[in-house]
Amino acid sequence: MPRIPKQILRDVLMDVLAEQIGPEAARSKAIAALTAGAHPPWRDDDLLDCMSLTSYLVRRRLREELPEPEKEGARLYVLGFQGPRPVVKVGLTRNPEQRFEAHQTQAQNFGFILVDGWVSAPVETSTKPSHQERDVLTQLHFVLNGWMRGGRIEEWFHGHDFERIRELVQNRDVLSELYLSRHQPRG
Repeated sequence: MPRIPKQILRDVLMDVLAEQIGPEAARSKAIAALTAGAHPPWRDDDLLDCMSLTSYLVRRRLREELPEPEKEGARLYVLGFQGPRPVVKVGLTRNPEQRFEAHQTQAQNFGFILVDGWVSAPVETSTKPSHQERDVLTQLHFVLNGWMRGGRIEEWFHGHDFERIRELVQNRDVLSELYLSRHQPRG
């Protein structure tokens, strides 16, 4: 008897959960529980199902809506996680699906789940994509926090709104204008 690939089994299981629970109901229950302080180890099977379904559906949507999937190259991304407070991860990857699953696994170990995400088309730039990522992160920290601690680039934004960060990363001209209007170089 031939073996069924894990991804197909996961897809079928999540489709069954989606029918039983409902995607919006699962997302609402997971976010409410995490905001109220639920943390690992989770012993409530219904909550575990809701969290797994929510994160899975975000990753599946990102896979299905991937801009220009036929093109290779680095892509900017924004991932929204929920735990006791929201956390947003901004980064660059050449393998979105693998990267997002790794972030979800890491975040879940700390009591957070993936609740939203956005990924760009491959970054086309005359500079290295990593330089573009660094510029986006620096500008985001100045715009959102008003400072950059020691010049260290941090990719995690604690307590910030996913939609606001996604909008700024997606519209880098707006981000640059805000950065320039708020950043006063020392002289």
